[in-house]
Amino acid sequence: MNIALIFPPLYGVDLPPMGLAYVASALIRDGHKVKVFCFNFSLYKENPDKKKLWDWSNSHSWLSYEGIAKNFEIDRISEGWVKEILEFNPQAAGFSVNTHSAVLSNLLADKIKNKRSDITTVFGGPFCSASDGRSLNQNVDIYVKGEGEIIASLIFRRLEAKEAIDDIKGTVIKKNGGFKDNGVNDAVALISKLPFPGLQLFDFNNYDNQKDIPILFSRGCNYYCRFCCDKPIWGNYRMRDAEDIAAEIIKHKDIFGRSSFKCNDLLVNGNLSELERLADLITQKNLNITWGGMARARSDMPDGLLRKLKLSGCAYLTFGIESGSSKVLKFMGKPSPKDSSLAIRRTHNAGIKVNTLWMVGHPGETLSDIIKTIFFLFRNRKYIDEFVNVSLCYIPPNSLLDAQSKRLEIDYDQSGNWYIKKSKNTYGRRKARAKILMFFAGLFGLYTGGIRSDY
Repeated sequence: MNIALIFPPLYGVDLPPMGLAYVASALIRDGHKVKVFCFNFSLYKENPDKKKLWDWSNSHSWLSYEGIAKNFEIDRISEGWVKEILEFNPQAAGFSVNTHSAVLSNLLADKIKNKRSDITTVFGGPFCSASDGRSLNQNVDIYVKGEGEIIASLIFRRLEAKEAIDDIKGTVIKKNGGFKDNGVNDAVALISKLPFPGLQLFDFNNYDNQKDIPILFSRGCNYYCRFCCDKPIWGNYRMRDAEDIAAEIIKHKDIFGRSSFKCNDLLVNGNLSELERLADLITQKNLNITWGGMARARSDMPDGLLRKLKLSGCAYLTFGIESGSSKVLKFMGKPSPKDSSLAIRRTHNAGIKVNTLWMVGHPGETLSDIIKTIFFLFRNRKYIDEFVNVSLCYIPPNSLLDAQSKRLEIDYDQSGNWYIKKSKNTYGRRKARAKILMFFAGLFGLYTGGIRSDY
């Protein structure tokens, strides 16, 4: 089959999207002809005066048609995108959809169906795992919930063979004027058995990051932070075999002529023994690379392991510290200030750059908790190499905060921003607290505008 894989805004523009690249490689392995349409980057590239719209602080602009239309001639642009897709003459169109790309994904699906009703439209991605019946579109034939490679492979195999698809686990299928939910697909991808992501389908010269190659060491998470929806989407932590990761590094280093790798994992240190084995393998094979990624601030990461990571080329680790308050961190499901401090200091002393992420406005947080975070920054200022950013607490669908919203007395204003009236936790107050924290991070010399490239 000819399958168009479509990636509408909003998403990051630094490197190609790994999720779509993995699905593409699985379909190519099955013999399909695949073409990727990364409209996220093309719109970004064609509108250099509007690049700030891709900043997370402006992500709310993409949540409604009206918000997008304020900044773009969206009907004209989407017509051009549809024309480009149809020139490929696809039999199916697969969309990678998140909360902030849902509006444009639905618009494109509508336009495609209006012009070619025979094309099978498929939605996958985080939006589908968190969506409910109210958000389903009659112009979308199939919604995929969970990891896409196994399910997409089965869907298109059956479509090609003209077999029934209405019983595939992990899908919601349009049927008889409504939708049939086939439940959860309990099968998890054996990620060491998946073909390497189809990064060759993307033009690396088009992306902002001209240094790194994206890579995935693992999927899933051992933890369930209350503000995060990744755990229910990706399941428990699974790390690829060290040999499989090393083979991909060698292959992509040769293809793309780069020696720096950026991990797309939720956390790279969920399996310390396999991570150590990978570090040893990279060193033994003398792969001569640098790499880095997100990590949990684990105080049980021994100095010996950190030294091995440094020797293997680990240039930085980015810790989601979030707060310096024990009360807030316990409610979030994050490590304590003591554990975070130990992880930061050991990592820095091993010669690995320490990047940190922060959050304000979590339910239950007070001004005294912000003061505790400021003191945490001050005490650890010699060991924190970069205060990357501070985010305002967001409540995504499928998160524990979302599930507990009624008990926490969370409500929403007309702009869609959440608030708790009793504690005066409002969007405006969260913005004010972020400015306070950013001021002190700058005062301590920790904030210099985000992750530097001089590691």
